[in-house]
Amino acid sequence: MKKRTKIILGTLIVIVIAAIAIPMYISRQHTTFRAEVMDHMGMLDTLDRLVIRKIAINGPYNEDEVTITDPQEIKDMLKLAKDLELRRVQEIDPSEWAPYYYEWELLLKKEDRFTEGFGITFYNEHAVSIYSGYKTRDQHEHYEITNEFNLNEMERLFTNLKEGKE
Repeated sequence: MKKRTKIILGTLIVIVIAAIAIPMYISRQHTTFRAEVMDHMGMLDTLDRLVIRKIAINGPYNEDEVTITDPQEIKDMLKLAKDLELRRVQEIDPSEWAPYYYEWELLLKKEDRFTEGFGITFYNEHAVSIYSGYKTRDQHEHYEITNEFNLNEMERLFTNLKEGKE
């Protein structure tokens, strides 16, 4: 009887641990753009600059680049992605990339003491990678976009910014 009680107790402990660990693991896989990027901006932080590059995958290496230094324009660009719902993935399949992708380099001035950066790469409507300069581990993460995202809107705004700068 004593051995049977130990087996039942051991089984019960394994079930309880699994019931706690599995939901924690699953919830960690789902996140938002706001949680990964925007929530790390404090009240005293200043949006320093946003460099946007449009890079063609095939053909000669030519990239279009726009640098935005106006904080309000940077906020307008961040509004494009603020509601993105993300799910962590191990890697992004290059065969699903669009003919070009957008690379954002966002720099924040943290309380006028030091600069912190994010690198955000939009491969298509379904894939994004985020490099977080504030993290000490897992700085570069790949995500699948689980809600609707319009890359054409980013193309339109990028073109308007490019024409406005030239």
